[in-house]
Amino acid sequence: MPFSITWVAHCAGPEQVVSIQTPAGLLALTVCGDVIANTDWLLDHETAPPPSEHWQRVFDAYWFGADKTIELKLLAQGSPYRRRVWDELCRIPCGATLSYAALASILNSSPRAVGNACRDNPYAPIIPCHRVVSASGLGGYCGATEGALLDIKIKLLRFEAEQCR
Repeated sequence: MPFSITWVAHCAGPEQVVSIQTPAGLLALTVCGDVIANTDWLLDHETAPPPSEHWQRVFDAYWFGADKTIELKLLAQGSPYRRRVWDELCRIPCGATLSYAALASILNSSPRAVGNACRDNPYAPIIPCHRVVSASGLGGYCGATEGALLDIKIKLLRFEAEQCR
């Protein structure tokens, strides 16, 4: 269930925010035509934007489509270094994890820089930063080291462990 990502420099059309249900919770997508410009997890206290049947079908195919590759266009963001980290995150297989230090070694970088790039990932869970863990435990997720966002990371890892056997 991999994504094939195409980075695009611009998107045409009006920007809208829609929601989709995932195995880990409700996710808001900021879309502009067929380009995703951002994702945000909707926590309990947030009001959900309208659901999108189109994007729900796309992501259901990802979550439940076995080996089918899903092609997505993402609005190019971040520095070249961050995009290099994000591209490497996409190489971590579903159901697997990698430590910040191991990922840093692959990139000839530092674990802190890798962690910062993971924290600033505007496309969680599309770019699977949840698959990166610390040497001593889960590490963080979307900038949080406890609470609802870390619970989402746990749900994503459990779901992938079951689906990708």
